[in-house]
Amino acid sequence: MKIEDIMEEWTKDTIMDNTSLDKESLKIPNLHSKWLIVLSKERQKLKSIYIKRQSLNKVLGEYYRGELNNPEDLEELKREPYPKTVINSLLQQHIDADDEMIKTNLKMAYQQETVDVLDEIMKAINGRQWNIRNAIEWRKFENAVG
Repeated sequence: MKIEDIMEEWTKDTIMDNTSLDKESLKIPNLHSKWLIVLSKERQKLKSIYIKRQSLNKVLGEYYRGELNNPEDLEELKREPYPKTVINSLLQQHIDADDEMIKTNLKMAYQQETVDVLDEIMKAINGRQWNIRNAIEWRKFENAVG
């Protein structure tokens, strides 16, 4: 799910009917369930990208060390044999600068941001009961004063 879609949906879910705070309070478990499902799916995607990145890191390490000379492996990677052998102290720099690794890191950063946004939504849902309670208490105070 895109962050923009999450924000749009969350904006709809944040709207509360101030005249029916009791009903809004009863919506909290449904909101929690809805957003927990989304968070769980997005966390799974993040873990999947992380595992793919680890695998890619290993394969690229072998590639840049010159250990991947097998034509089948090179065809699967869609690469030509690497003409040099990279020394271990420079290996991670080559891996990090690889276009495929950069794309994977960007995907992972975006997915991490998605999970972080969903974590904040869950915190807001968990605090919603307190907000409703405070609104009710304020109304009681206003009615007692007036």
